[in-house]
Amino acid sequence: MPKKRQPPLTTPRAAKSLIDLTCASMTATSRFEDRFWEKRLEQAIHKHLGAGHDDVIEAALNKLSDGQGDEADTLLEHVQAASQSYTTQDSNGTHQILLVTAPLAVWTRYQLPQVKLSRADLDELIDALQQTVLAPNVSLSAMPNLLGLDEMPRTFSEIHQWLSRLGARALKGRGVMPSSISIEINPALLVDTRHLIFAATVPIDEPLFRWQSDGASDHEPYLNAWTERSQSLFARLLPGCQFQILLPQPYHSGVELSERHVRLVAIQSACQWLQGALNLKPGELHATIAAVGEHATEEYRVGYHRGREQDVIYGTIWPMFDQPLHSEPEPIVNTVDEIVALLKSHGVSQIKRIPGILTPESCEDCGAPYFPNQDGELVHVELPEEAFEAPQHFH
Repeated sequence: MPKKRQPPLTTPRAAKSLIDLTCASMTATSRFEDRFWEKRLEQAIHKHLGAGHDDVIEAALNKLSDGQGDEADTLLEHVQAASQSYTTQDSNGTHQILLVTAPLAVWTRYQLPQVKLSRADLDELIDALQQTVLAPNVSLSAMPNLLGLDEMPRTFSEIHQWLSRLGARALKGRGVMPSSISIEINPALLVDTRHLIFAATVPIDEPLFRWQSDGASDHEPYLNAWTERSQSLFARLLPGCQFQILLPQPYHSGVELSERHVRLVAIQSACQWLQGALNLKPGELHATIAAVGEHATEEYRVGYHRGREQDVIYGTIWPMFDQPLHSEPEPIVNTVDEIVALLKSHGVSQIKRIPGILTPESCEDCGAPYFPNQDGELVHVELPEEAFEAPQHFH
């Protein structure tokens, strides 16, 4: 991981410049003027991303989020676009480059494997992408791993750095491969996401995705074709796991798609496995839901327990990541009702809601998050011994 750059001394002034450009673009009275301001805003954002000045971008986003308008969301949209795409020129002309992820939702009884792709595996996946999802003239360079979120960039400038390095390889067949960020490995939960990340490049104004070249608005046939081509390879790379292959998408939307999907699968697979592994009768699996966050609800944690027992035997997390920056937080009752309905649909009859927002806590020894018991306390998961003796797969 590259050494972190020192923050600039003029952060307030630089952030104000981003704010002014954002507001100017939103007051444009014609598409001509709109493009004028958007181009300058894009240039300013790329400059900060290249210099690693995430603090400038965050300061501007935080300042705009204090208002009541859409300025913060507009700036965020531009920052996300700039961090995952750029246009460049070389002797072969002008090219557009996009950072893309091919995501999967994966679940297992075991800890999910760390998957490093062989050259043959990577070539097979690249060929499958080019034959099913990408337009004919696209070339690409991919990371040689299936990555979890904890191994992926955490800041906009780090995302941009991956884009730049992979994009250089896609354009010229050379360049330095980025390294994964070194942080703690995820705790051994049943469900997580995995991502094949690559930079795709195509001559300017040409289609990048196959549905663009085909003029198609329905993406399902392309997902089906990609799934059919890659299914057997992913099954070999993820032994002991079940998974669902999702549609490859630009980096930010692909990450959000996978997180939206995996929070549903997490509850479904947890309920099915716990009921089977512990031989529970209908109605014997109970759950407790708590909102968790530092100042506002950042996620919901669901603790599972048998009947009236206090021990939390398992936990799942429902992240909150899809709220516009300027809007009020989603009412707790709406999200909790959605979780409750999902739990009930999978056989959980007794569900308790903990009022308020709990401060997030995790185990200092293993790093695993704590989950709520019926008294509203966040505690360590204590999986019963018989669960370890149960068949180690799902149906």
